[in-house]
Amino acid sequence: RDGAGRSSWRMRVRAWALAVAGVLLVAAGTVLLLVTPAIMHRQVKANVQIDPASGMAYTMWRDIPVPFYMSLYFFEVKNPQEILRGEKPVLVQRGPYIYREYRQKSNITFHNNNTVSYREYHRYYFYPDGSAGNESDEIVLPNMLALSVALMVEDWPYALKLIFSTALKTFNETPFIKKTVKEIMWGYDDPLIDFLNRIFPGVIPFEGKFGLFAEMNNSDTGLFTVHTGVDNITKVHVIDNWNGIKKVCKLSIVFVKNLTIIGL
Repeated sequence: RDGAGRSSWRMRVRAWALAVAGVLLVAAGTVLLLVTPAIMHRQVKANVQIDPASGMAYTMWRDIPVPFYMSLYFFEVKNPQEILRGEKPVLVQRGPYIYREYRQKSNITFHNNNTVSYREYHRYYFYPDGSAGNESDEIVLPNMLALSVALMVEDWPYALKLIFSTALKTFNETPFIKKTVKEIMWGYDDPLIDFLNRIFPGVIPFEGKFGLFAEMNNSDTGLFTVHTGVDNITKVHVIDNWNGIKKVCKLSIVFVKNLTIIGL
């Protein structure tokens, strides 16, 4: 009997222990269910809102650590003289030429209405390890500057077109040019640019060098003012204005991931 009593007592103790453990687990689960969302909300807010007090999150927003790469391909014209005689073009793909882009925010100013203004600067560096060539590679392409301007002056009076035609001959402008990848990307000097800006101001929207990305390196995309999310996390990063403008008719932001330049 003593053995049976002890066995029954142990079973009751175990049953009570399991019951207490179950109650504690239910209580803990209920507490977690109620508290966890609030904790997660605070953590998300602390790491997403734009606030210098958020430490690493703010540093990562200011200096984006994620690498960006721009990959470019060109189609080189192999028979430019034959094309001028009416033959079909022969094109050869060159590339990729890869550039790494660094983005850094500057001129950061916080405002009393929970917004912050900044300029984001973009810098491009040639990435030889992933490229199938060097920036010094020479490539034959259509003379995009001369051909573009020729289309623009097509409807000009005859006298003005004659002046333009004379300028093309004077500056030895040809339908095709041979330039390095670096010149094609970041610009090269061309006397036609100075001539057009002096004689026909406003015809071309730039000065100095001509290149596909001549004015993009070491440049910014304007003064952005965005919401910090400190007062309302759902508004974080929402643009309040750009260069002081609240609304624009049409805003196109293009992210260049792979760019192909066709030779003709």
